[in-house]
Amino acid sequence: RAQIGGRAHMKFISIYVDENGHSYFGEVDLPQTGNERRVSAKSQDVEYWRVSKSLPGHYVDFKTVEDPQIISVMSGSMELTVSNGEKRYLSRGDMIVLKDTSGQGHCTRTVGHEPCQSLIIGMPADGEFKS
Repeated sequence: RAQIGGRAHMKFISIYVDENGHSYFGEVDLPQTGNERRVSAKSQDVEYWRVSKSLPGHYVDFKTVEDPQIISVMSGSMELTVSNGEKRYLSRGDMIVLKDTSGQGHCTRTVGHEPCQSLIIGMPADGEFKS
C-alpha cells in the first residue's frame, strides 16, 4: 500500500494478454480512502465466488480464465507462469487479478508441502475496479 497525494493505493499483480495473445504480468492499482489507521476501497461488483483447494504438485497447463477473476491465497503456495516463461509465486495473503480471458493463458502449479486453498472471485465482464 502506498500513500499518494493523501489517498492510499493498493497494487495487485495482474495477468494481461497482449494483441498477439501472449500473457504477461502487470499491476492493477486500486484506489482506497480512509485515514492512517484504516483504509478501504469502494465496494466492488462480483459475479460469483468459490473456494478451491489443490494438493502439492497439482498442475494446470496454459489455460485462459472464463471471466476476469481475483484469486486470494488463504493457505499454501502457488506458482503462475505466463507466455514468456516469467513466474510469480503467491502464498497466504497474496492476491492476483487474472484478465487473460483470451490468448494463450497461464499455467498454475501448487508448490510447497501443504495444500493451497484459495478464494476465487469472478469479476464483471469488463474486469475493471470502481474507483
